[in-house]
Amino acid sequence: MKQTVCLLLLWFAGWGVALGGEYRRLGQDYRSLAMGNTGIVTANSSSALFYNPAVMANITTWWVDLPMIQLTYSKDAKALVDQAKTGSFTLSDQSSQIDFMKSFVGKHPYVGIETGANLYINLQKKGLTVGANYTYEAVLDLEIRNPTMPEIDLYSSLSHVRQYGISIPLGLGKWVIGFTGKTVERTALIANYSMADSLDKKAFPTLESNGVKGIGSGYDLGLLYRDPSPSHMMYGFVYRKPIDLGEAGIIPEEYAVALGLVQDWTFARFTAAVDWRDLTYKAGPVGDHSLNRRTHVGTELSFIPLSANSSLLHVRAGYNQGYYSKGVELSLGKVMVFGYTLHTEETGEYAGQKGSDRTTLYFSLGF
Repeated sequence: MKQTVCLLLLWFAGWGVALGGEYRRLGQDYRSLAMGNTGIVTANSSSALFYNPAVMANITTWWVDLPMIQLTYSKDAKALVDQAKTGSFTLSDQSSQIDFMKSFVGKHPYVGIETGANLYINLQKKGLTVGANYTYEAVLDLEIRNPTMPEIDLYSSLSHVRQYGISIPLGLGKWVIGFTGKTVERTALIANYSMADSLDKKAFPTLESNGVKGIGSGYDLGLLYRDPSPSHMMYGFVYRKPIDLGEAGIIPEEYAVALGLVQDWTFARFTAAVDWRDLTYKAGPVGDHSLNRRTHVGTELSFIPLSANSSLLHVRAGYNQGYYSKGVELSLGKVMVFGYTLHTEETGEYAGQKGSDRTTLYFSLGF
C-alpha cells in the first residue's frame, strides 16, 4: 500500500486521462462500492453527504472521522508497483519511456486516494442531524493503447471538497428532507503522450505546468421516507445541482431515486438497497442511455451490532453497472474502521463492455 501511495504522488507530479466512458463521482466510499454503489437511502456512515443529505437522519449519534484514508487501485496498477519496488520505474529518458509504453500496451492503471475529516452530530433521534466534511481526492487514470505506435491517454485531478448539510425530520420523522451546500476546487489535466512525442523529445505534461484550475459551488436536495411498519422500508430521492469548474470541467447534475430496507435481529442486521442514478443521462458520454449502467443493487449482512449504525463485522455484495462487487469490514464502533472492497468500474460505452477491476482499502480513526 505504501508503494502505491508513493507511486500516485510520483505520477501526480507529471501526468494525467481522458477515458470518457467512466462515471467520475466524488466521494464513492468503500461500503457503498461493495454494495453496488448504493447509498441514496442506506448510507449511514461519514460518506452520507456524498449520497443524500436526507439520509443523515440514519446517523443517530455523533460521528467524527479524523482522519479517514481511502485508497483505490486497479489490477493493472500492480505492475507499476512492482516496477517501483525494483527501481526500474523512472521514465527519465527516451528509452525507458518507450520501454514503458511497449510493456503496458493494453493496460489501464488507475490509482485514487481520498483523505480528510468528517463530522456528524445527531441533535434529535427523529433524524435532525447536521454534518460537514473536508475532503481531498486525487485521481490518476491512464490507458496505454495502439500496439504499433503506443500512446498514453492521461487523466489526473486533485479535488478539494468542502460540504455542510442538514437533515430535518417532518412530523414524527417518517419524512425527512435534507440539504447540502458544497464547494469544489479542482486542478485537472487531460492529455495524450505518444511514442512519436517521445522520439521528438517532447516533455511530459504536468499538473503544475499544464493543469487547469477551477472552483465552483452547488447544492444537493434530498428526500427520505421511512416506513414505520415491521418491513422498515425506505424510499429516497436526491437532486444534485451541476457545478461548473470552468476549464477544469463540470460536475453534472443528477436525479436519483432509491428504495431499501433494514432488518434487525438479535445478533445480526440485514440491509438491502436498489438505487437508480443519473436518471437524466448527464454523467456518461453523448448517446449513453444505458439503464443497466445506472442501476445499483446491494446487500449487507452485519454481525454483532454495536449501535444503530455499526457492527463488529460486515459482509457485503452488490451489482454495479453490469458487474458484481463484494467487501468486508471490521469495525470497532467509530473508534477504528478497516474496510476492504473488490469492485469493477465500467470505462466503456455501455454496461459490461470494458470493466476496470479495482480494489479499495479504507481506514479511519474516530469517536
